[in-house]
Amino acid sequence: MKLTVCIILGAVSLAARQDEWQILPLARLDTAVDSVVAAGLTLTPRSKALEIVVGFDNSCQAKVSANYQAHGAVVKIRLTGPPAVRQCPAVNRPEAYRAQVSGLKPKRYQVIVYTKDKRGQWRPWKAAVTEVS
Repeated sequence: MKLTVCIILGAVSLAARQDEWQILPLARLDTAVDSVVAAGLTLTPRSKALEIVVGFDNSCQAKVSANYQAHGAVVKIRLTGPPAVRQCPAVNRPEAYRAQVSGLKPKRYQVIVYTKDKRGQWRPWKAAVTEVS
């Protein structure tokens, strides 16, 4: 009976570790290209890594941060920043940010970027697929 309990606790501990959200350092690009903002998400595969660029209109001048979770063949990114309910001046302020997720195995990855909706729930915003070598 004790052996069974230890195995179950070990599995719960491993699952909790896999689902941790890690900080994804963002570097703001000096010039936000309109095509990057229009695309919203671009991926550039590197050796065992992905370079990710997100672009959006930040008319509220919100501070932007991100967390990520790499699990299997999916990289999930939670983008915190632009509010879901925008009650800001109608000024076009395109911004683009670059980040890198490393330590990936060579295979095809789906990257999904989530933002919060009006109710504070995480919803998919943009997604893309690429092959990491």
